Amino acid sequence: QGNKIENTDIISKMKTDNENYFITVDRNDTYRIVDKDENVIIDNNYSYIEHISGEYFIVAKDGKNGIIDLTGKSLVDLKYSSIYEIQGTNLLQAEKNNNKTVSLINSDMEIIKTMDNAIVEKKDNYIIMYSEDEFTYYDFDGNEKSAKDLFPNNKLFAKRINDKWGFVDVEGNLKVQNEYEMVTDFNEYGYAGIKQDGKWGVINQEGEIITKPI
Repeated sequence: QGNKIENTDIISKMKTDNENYFITVDRNDTYRIVDKDENVIIDNNYSYIEHISGEYFIVAKDGKNGIIDLTGKSLVDLKYSSIYEIQGTNLLQAEKNNNKTVSLINSDMEIIKTMDNAIVEKKDNYIIMYSEDEFTYYDFDGNEKSAKDLFPNNKLFAKRINDKWGFVDVEGNLKVQNEYEMVTDFNEYGYAGIKQDGKWGVINQEGEIITKPI
């Protein structure tokens, strides 16, 4: 901003969304949080600090990421390889490299779902989190949603019963036997994926197999 920084050890001073607090970086690339009077609020040898919202900050140390508040309290443990905001939502995505574990975090910094080998995708009005054998839907605030909420025009809906997947109608009646390793919900064209013996096929909303799992 062109204002002189009196502390010559500080090489960068960044605004946050809260006008009372700033993030500073010194010549050793150590990050701190200071108030508008230059009083140090957080000083814990962090290698990175990013303001999320309110009094919440993503921090990094020794190659691991976590989340703290302005008191320095740890809200999300310092154990993730990355934590970042999912654009256009009030959610954060945290990942661990060792087993590709993915967690979703809401605006209260609560972990709402953790899944191994997961992928998170943002759609027009919901988030889907899925792996090879499960999936869940959330709105942009992290509230879990059902396929019935999101796809009211569908006739059938994916359902897991005794570790196998099938399809039920809107009233919950089983219409396609739960014999699949994994399925998807029906897309806008009326087709869903079905997985059996590691292979995928296609089924329609009448329960008819269009393509066997090959």
